[in-house]
Amino acid sequence: MSLNDILVYVDGTEAARRRMDFAVALAKEHGAHLLGIAFAPTALLPLYGADVGFADMTEVLASVKAQGESALGDLKARAASAGVSTEARLIEGMSEEFPGDFACEARHVDIAVLGQPRDGDPLLGQYALVERCLFASGRPVMIVPAEPAKLSLNGTIVAAWDGSAQAARAFNDALAFLKQAGRVVLLIAGQPDPEAGGESEPRADGMVAHLKRHGVQAETLRVKPGEGESDIGRLLLGEAKALDADMIVMGAFHHSRVRQFILGGVTLTMLEQATIPLFMAH
Repeated sequence: MSLNDILVYVDGTEAARRRMDFAVALAKEHGAHLLGIAFAPTALLPLYGADVGFADMTEVLASVKAQGESALGDLKARAASAGVSTEARLIEGMSEEFPGDFACEARHVDIAVLGQPRDGDPLLGQYALVERCLFASGRPVMIVPAEPAKLSLNGTIVAAWDGSAQAARAFNDALAFLKQAGRVVLLIAGQPDPEAGGESEPRADGMVAHLKRHGVQAETLRVKPGEGESDIGRLLLGEAKALDADMIVMGAFHHSRVRQFILGGVTLTMLEQATIPLFMAH
């Protein structure tokens, strides 16, 4: 998959600046067109409760809209400085509708760049934004940490392999990154999914051969949780750090969304705790 157009969500937070820098650098690297989208709510009732409906929130809404427009202007300036083709769009509406609207826009690009949910604009449900983009866009997402340990496009990539359909999809969607990486490590740390009849230790030789046919030389590394350790997400993050990785590629949400959000899971751990860009596909 080549990258010809990229979508990035921008807001008025400090975290958005790193995200914009990453998106601009990514677009420049691939000669891609960059689309920036910001959100301005037309009402605050769903966010702050019924009492807000009796207050005049005109000034607050105008301020939020101005922040979105300012963030888009900042993106355009950064893109122009880098010689990147760009356009900016402000979407106005209800907060609960925006994640779906954003996912629809993401269908028209190759990848969407988002921030970590915990560091997003409080006016918008950031977890819902990531979830809807993964499930409803048909496109992968790149999660950029608010304070990334490093931002490199050509370094080491750790690809989490557990034999699942989601991981296979993520690997193919990430080929543009895997091909230019200096090193690709297939990190095998997944637990078998009993619902899918998974093996106790997923085989990797077939995927290694597949990647090789695409010009990607991948090495494998099997890791197992220590005694009493059950959080695979933290294990993956620890191994990625030990490998001095610049990016993690993984499939997202192996079970139903409701089950994952209630019980947690690898996806949520990675979303909340990754300190390097996280490429995810479902």
